[in-house]
Formats: sequence, structure tokens, C-alpha cells
Amino acid sequence: MSTIRGPEHSADGAPSEVDLARPALGERWAKSLARTAYSPMARRRIRRELDAHVAALVALLRAEEFTADPAGSVGDWLVASRYTGQRSLQATVDLLGPALRTDPALTAVPDLADRVTFVLSALSAGYANAVRNQIFEEQEKVRNSLLLTLTETQQELHDSEARFRQVFASSAAGIAILDLPGDLVEVNPALVRMLGHEADVPDEVFTPDDLAELRTSCHRMLVAMEESSRFEHRFTGAGGEEIWANVVLSVVRDSDDRPKYYVAVTEDVTDQRRLREYLRFQALHDVLTGLPNWQSFLPHLEKVLGGLRVPDTITLCYLDVDSMAIINDGLGYHAGDRVLTEIARRLTAVVSSETAMVARAGGDEFVILVKDSPTTPSISQLAEAVDTALAAPITIDGHRSTAVSACMGFVRTSARGTDAATLVRQAHSTLRGAERKGKRQWAYYDHDQDKINRPRLVLLAALPGALATGDIYTEFQPVDNTATIANLRWELQDDTVLHHTDCLDHADELGHTIPLAHALLTQACTRASEDPDSLPVLVRLSPEYTRDPDLTRTIGTILTTTGLPPNHLWLSLSLQGMTDVEGEDNLAVLKDMDVHVLLHDLTGNTEELSIVEQHTPHAVILAPTPDSKIAKAATAALIPLLHETGALVIAEESTPDQSKWYRSIGVDLLLPTQPAPDEY
Repeated sequence: MSTIRGPEHSADGAPSEVDLARPALGERWAKSLARTAYSPMARRRIRRELDAHVAALVALLRAEEFTADPAGSVGDWLVASRYTGQRSLQATVDLLGPALRTDPALTAVPDLADRVTFVLSALSAGYANAVRNQIFEEQEKVRNSLLLTLTETQQELHDSEARFRQVFASSAAGIAILDLPGDLVEVNPALVRMLGHEADVPDEVFTPDDLAELRTSCHRMLVAMEESSRFEHRFTGAGGEEIWANVVLSVVRDSDDRPKYYVAVTEDVTDQRRLREYLRFQALHDVLTGLPNWQSFLPHLEKVLGGLRVPDTITLCYLDVDSMAIINDGLGYHAGDRVLTEIARRLTAVVSSETAMVARAGGDEFVILVKDSPTTPSISQLAEAVDTALAAPITIDGHRSTAVSACMGFVRTSARGTDAATLVRQAHSTLRGAERKGKRQWAYYDHDQDKINRPRLVLLAALPGALATGDIYTEFQPVDNTATIANLRWELQDDTVLHHTDCLDHADELGHTIPLAHALLTQACTRASEDPDSLPVLVRLSPEYTRDPDLTRTIGTILTTTGLPPNHLWLSLSLQGMTDVEGEDNLAVLKDMDVHVLLHDLTGNTEELSIVEQHTPHAVILAPTPDSKIAKAATAALIPLLHETGALVIAEESTPDQSKWYRSIGVDLLLPTQPAPDEY
């Protein structure tokens, strides 16, 4: 350490005030430092402390016993105050050196230049030491931080590994880890259990085929640069059983972002898949017979039609089992189900040698679709084979047996320009034509006949709408000043007209009899009730409505509503509707209600005559008499018998000669003939 003697003091031994005040130097030092670094301290505080440091340095230089070591604290202060810029120390030395050496207050200090050099050296040493200590502290902090981070990372890694191990071991999902080439590294217990193994030896968990498919999926995902892949896969269990699983395959990358492992997470969905397949089967198959249902058959038919090429043909058979209602009502519905199940089996056997599908269309209806080949039987042979198969006895309950027959409609076509719905309609229409001929009948689709029948069916379907819109209405015509006949009239869009009997027949066939008859009776009774002096109104009903159980209640309601006296209603019932008890009951009750009941379409058979004799109607209307000698003689012989019951005898006019003949044999009243139905 260098020691230099200080200057002489003043007479009282104390330095003067001017020697201790260095405001200009402190201000310049503050500005110089501000240009080299930023200090977070307030500017006023910085100036105050720099002034103190200047005074301390001056006092140090003037001390009698000189030592420069305390100047090191100024260097410490610079570092602590964040003046550690690249030029902070140099700016301090450059400023203080000349300023202290030329300070007038220090001119008397001996060896001033040397003392300033020692002071600045001590300041610089203090500065350097403080910077070194600061660096050491910061390095220690960094080291401690790194150690802490490493410790925390190791702990997190340990925790992560523990969590993974816990998930891996206890997860309900099966997990397999594969290396980059696709070899198994590890499997968890859930996967072992899922596949039915007892040990978790990776090489024994998957079959070679399953492992090969997993490898293929891994490599495919790697080539496609996908991070994960999801698919459903069929595995083979330890016992050879099918096990379906949802598989999520993911890539695990290393620290350099390169693929290192694959993780396959599997979930057993065997039960869900079986349920899904069961529900799909149930949705597309008949529950009772197991045959495809309508929802399954129609798409199949469309597919077959779309795949046909010239000269390919197909055969469609629409089949309706006869008399299933008798079996159900007589032997019970369990017997009916047994019969339908056996029918399904036999129909399937009939076409087992063909490319065919048998489906249940609903109820007791079935369809058979055959893709024809050179060995496919003809239509008649196929119909005979079905008849033969169904005619064999069907055992029920082990001791009773029955047999059935069926009506069938066949269509054989190349299907060019035909869609599935049209083909089904053609087969079904053909079936209905066969059923009109009786039971155990079959028919082949006739295009020309279909062109004739189709407009009639369209007309039938349009009848309810026509009634609702008023296109079908009632017209009235006086008859020989005795009664007014109410007849239905349907004016079609092409200006053709459908008359009373045809309207009734169409309504009976469609099942729309009650609304039509109700409208007819309401209009007829309303019209007749409007004029108390009007003639009785004559209304002819169809066979279907004649035996309607609610007929008498409906008539009573209409008569009450309209106020028409019952004897002003001449209600003509059809003798064809008297074939069961309801028809005759209606006749008897209507007579008791004082309604004048007539019976029309009398042909003269003994059953009809018995009804007339038993119920003594107000009148009978003869069915048209054929123009033959025997028929006319029989009709003429009927007239006296009918008159003996007290009934009026009515006939329909046709030709003038026939009208004259009717009068000659004693017919009491002639009704105007309904025009023949127009072509439609």
C-alpha cells in the first residue's frame, strides 16, 4: 500500500468550505455516467451520492496520512448502482483524473498527480472486484437455478414415468409399444387379458398375422407423415376367437423430433360390434322368419336391376298365402307363426339352386327374386314347384298338421327401363288379378292388360279426393210420379262420367263405402226434407254397406238431423249383401224404424225368394233379365209370387221393347236405366 503525506491544514486545522464543495464535478460525473448505462435510482439521489463521493475523494487526496484504499468503495458503488456499461469505468477515470489534478483546492497537495493516480487505481480495482463478485454471484444463481431446474426436471420425469407406468399397468384399454421397425417392446396387462393370454410376453400376445397388419399400419402412417391413426381391427384371441377392437396408433418422437416408437391403444368393441350387427340384421330381416324384409329386398332388387346386361333376365314372384286368417283364428297365432316360418323355409328351398332371394313383404306375403340362368325353370314350372312345396303337410304342436296354398303373380323381364318400384307394382298387380280368380291361382304379367287395369286403379285411388272436393255429387230424377231416385255422379277430368252403381262398386273395392254412402244419404234426405210435399227419395246401397253394422244407427241419425219422415225414405238394400246375419238384421230394424225398405238385384234364386218372403220388403228391384226365352219365362213366373208378399215389383228400363215386356208381365214401376260407364 502506498502512503503519502497530506497537505498543511489551515490555522484552525480544518479545510475550507470551498475545498469541500464540488457541485460542478458531481453534475458532470452524473451526466457522463448516464451516457454509458442506465441506473434505476432517482437522478436526485444519484447526484447527491456522486457529490458525496467527490468530497470523499478530495478529502482522501488531502489527507496527511494518505491511503488510496477507501477509493475502492466508489468502484463498488458504481457496480451496485448498475453503472457497468462498456465505458462506465473509463468515463469515470477520464473525468475524475484531469478534474482532480487541476482542482485549485488541491494545488497545495504534494505529489498530487501520484495521489490521483493511486486513487483512480483503487477506484478501478474496487470496480473490477465488484464486477467480479457480481459475476460470481450471478453464476452461482445460474448454477443454483440450473441445479434446481435439473432437480425439478428429474422429479417431473420421475413423476411422468410413474404416471405412465400407473396408466400403463392399470388402464382398462390395451396398450402395446412397438419400436420403429414394428417389433413389440412391451404390452400392458389389459391387452393380455383382452386377447385371452395368461402371460404378458409381447411376442406371444399377437398372432403373426395380427402383428404383421399392425406393422403395416405403422409404416403406412409413417409414410403418410401422420401423427396418429384410428381404425377398427379384427384380432385373433388365444383361443382362435374373433376380437374386434378400436385401435388408436400414435407416433412417439425423440428429442430430435425423429420417430422412435409407436403406441397402439386398443379398446375391445366385440360386444358393441355384435350388437350393431344384430341390430342391422334385425332392421333388414323379418324377426319371425329370418328372411330379408322389405327394407333389405328393395335395395337388393335395385342392385340386381343395375347389374343386368343384355340378354339377362330376372323373374319376380309376388306370393300371397291363402287362408292364413283361418289358421290364425282356428289354430291360434302360434300356429300361424309356425306355418309362416315353414313357408319361408320351403320357398327358400325351392330356389336354392338359383341365384335368388326370398323375402317377406309383410303379413302373409312373400317375394321371390330369381336372376335367371339357362337352367332356371319356366314360370309354370316355378309356380308348380311352389304349389308342391306348400301343399305338403306342416306339423304343428307335434300332433296337428295343416297345409296351405298361395296365389302368385309373376314378372319375367330384362328390366331395361324398369325400376324396382315399377317391377314390384307389376308383380303385385298380377297377384291381385290371380286372386280374383280364386285360391291357389297364379298369373303371368300381361302388359296390355296392365295398361287397361292401371287407369281403373288410378281412378279407385282418386275416389276419396273426388268425394272431398265435390267432384262426386248426387243427382235426382223423378220416377213415374212415385218417387225420386238419388244417383251418384262422378264427373272426371276428361269430361267422362261415372254413374251410381260404378261409384258404389269402386267404393266397395277401395274400402271407402261408408264415407260415400253417408254423403249420398245425407244429400238425398236433406233434399227430400226441404219440400214437405216432395216424393219419397229412393236410395240404392252397395252390398258392402248393406251389411254394415252401423247402418241403422247412421240412418236414424241422418233422419233426425234432416227431419225427413222415415216413410219418405225408400232405402234399397242389395240382396248380395244379405249373405250374412248383419244384412238381414239391418233389413228388419229398418222396417221397424218405418223406413220403406227395398231389395235390389233380385235374380230369383231360392235364397233370395226366402228373404223376400220372410221380411216382406216394400218393393223388389229385378236384376236385368237376359234376352232369352227361358230367362224371360222364369222372370214372368216370379212376378205373381212377389206380389203375393205385398211387395211392389220394379225393373230398370232398357229398350222400348223390353220396357213394354216388363209392363206386360206385371212390373209395377220402371226405373230409368243408368248409362253404361264411359271408357276410362
